[in-house]
Amino acid sequence: MTKKFTSIVVLLSVLLFSAAIFAAETAAAQASSHPVYIQLSIDGIVDAATADYIVKGIGLAEKENAAGVIITLQTPGGLDKAMRDICNKILASKVPVISYVTPKGARAASAGAYILLASHVAAMAEGTHVGTAHPVDFQGGTTSEKITNDAIATIKGWARINNRNEQWAEEAVTKNVSSSEIEALKEKVIDFTAVDTAELMKKLDKFKVKVAGKEIVMSTANYEIKPIGFSQRHKFLHQLSDPNIVYVLFLIGLYGLIFELANAGTVVIPGIAGAIALVLAFIGFGNLPINNAGVILIVLSAVLFFLELMHSTHGVLALGGLISMVMGSLLLFPSRSLGEQWAPSYLLIGTMVLLTVAFFVFVIAAVLKAFKKKAITGVQTLVGKKGVVSADITSETGGIVNVGGEDWQAIADEPVKAREIIEVLEVNGMKLKVKKIPRK
Repeated sequence: MTKKFTSIVVLLSVLLFSAAIFAAETAAAQASSHPVYIQLSIDGIVDAATADYIVKGIGLAEKENAAGVIITLQTPGGLDKAMRDICNKILASKVPVISYVTPKGARAASAGAYILLASHVAAMAEGTHVGTAHPVDFQGGTTSEKITNDAIATIKGWARINNRNEQWAEEAVTKNVSSSEIEALKEKVIDFTAVDTAELMKKLDKFKVKVAGKEIVMSTANYEIKPIGFSQRHKFLHQLSDPNIVYVLFLIGLYGLIFELANAGTVVIPGIAGAIALVLAFIGFGNLPINNAGVILIVLSAVLFFLELMHSTHGVLALGGLISMVMGSLLLFPSRSLGEQWAPSYLLIGTMVLLTVAFFVFVIAAVLKAFKKKAITGVQTLVGKKGVVSADITSETGGIVNVGGEDWQAIADEPVKAREIIEVLEVNGMKLKVKKIPRK
């Protein structure tokens, strides 16, 4: 009986084990027959927010064991550090990364060219181009030989890893070569062209790539594409790379702080808002090439406008502030020649200059005049009030009287002894004219 029971247990164990293996194989077969691709997008300047988004997106694909990551690419370039963060993650990825320059008319310039060459699969849509990868400094000019040579070694190394044209990669840096999708395919810069995503996925099927030291045969049969967009945090940070927004935030920050100073702490909200705007502006400055001289000139313009309001020079300081602001605005973003993505529009600069002049001339002037008027009115209310003489009033030197709990210099038409009662007749600046009131 015991032997028979043991045999039944063994048989059941074998059946359960076989069922588990069958279930695992079935699940694997289903997974392979239904590959999921994570789709990410680089649209615009490559900045810190973009790098964080791409790095986390690839990490998610690895965690979910996705069949691959598709990065749709449309960029004029961006920050070197952000580009390197993206490329290093691609090179270390455990899943294939496919970079696809799309839609029609898109480009993978500068940082985009590095990302395309670093990817396991590189593809381009009709009417797109790639190249112009020479690094530029924060002034929009060419970099030193040391930085240029480092860029050449980097892009050639990434091209070599993926069996792409190293010579073209070098010339993209040294000669700013740019190629259409047809030329790029002919020069073996990319693996293939595709009119749209459907054709891209069709050409990816059975395509061999080397990922993490292993050769993988890609499968797109019954594929599913799972788009992952920017989070709200990434969108917010990415917007701070827009020079138009950064420029406006910077000026608003200055307005707020100057308004706070003009009101001597009586209104704190503009000061707080200005401080926050300045912090956001400087975060944006960290994502853009800026000229420190431009920042200094704009700050100087705000100081000159403020001084004009506090100590009128009949427009001399205001004119200096206007000139300083215009010059600072034009110098602030030195990479304008690289494209409109790197500097605010001239229309916006002109508008903000006019608004700034109006702000300082009309708004702050009105506030300061209101406070001055209030102060003068307060002194004039002393007329008619009574007080006590603190120190004898003589016709030669005057004296001191106490009115409203405060001591004031005073004069009178006749001498008045200390402790006499007086009445204020008029106020001349900070000096009171009084008369003696006879005691009853």
